[in-house]
Amino acid sequence: MDAINDYYMEELDLSAMKRFFLEQGERRILEKQDYFVRQGERSGSVAYVEDGMFRFVRTDTKGGEHVVGYSFRDSFVAEYTSCLCGRPALADVQAIVRSTLYVLPYEKLRRYWEMSPVHQRLGRVVAEQLFVMAYRRLMDSYCYTPEERYMDLMRRYPELKEQRPLKEIASFIGVTPETVSAIRKKLLKSGIS
Repeated sequence: MDAINDYYMEELDLSAMKRFFLEQGERRILEKQDYFVRQGERSGSVAYVEDGMFRFVRTDTKGGEHVVGYSFRDSFVAEYTSCLCGRPALADVQAIVRSTLYVLPYEKLRRYWEMSPVHQRLGRVVAEQLFVMAYRRLMDSYCYTPEERYMDLMRRYPELKEQRPLKEIASFIGVTPETVSAIRKKLLKSGIS
């Protein structure tokens, strides 16, 4: 997924899908540090995030944590590979603040997409946008410097700097905390916060 899971979804009109989640979904409140999905477990749920924030964390074989994505208020959250393939989740999906969700089984969402040509198109476009996010994130990791990735992240989500630890932001952009600290100092010195 792109630098932020919902970045490329901005252009889509998802109001009908949001309404479907609000009307048909089960309202759940997750406290800070509660898990929506656990790595290694199967998940068949998708949720609309009415309020809150989530992080996607992949734990490697040595126990190291890698932040690979975020979902914010007014977006959707799921461990999509588990939903689509019925396989164990590749990452934890964890609330990083108290969050309110409307949860549906993925199968119910899939049936919603099949209800009409309009819904089918929406489902297809959502899938296309998820692919674009993943591809863009891959391209960014190869083609942009850590400073450019950091600045892009802060431009889109400036509140992240105040809400998440430096170590987590560093993990997300694929560098050490020391590198992020040096980037911040350089930007501050040049008058950019």
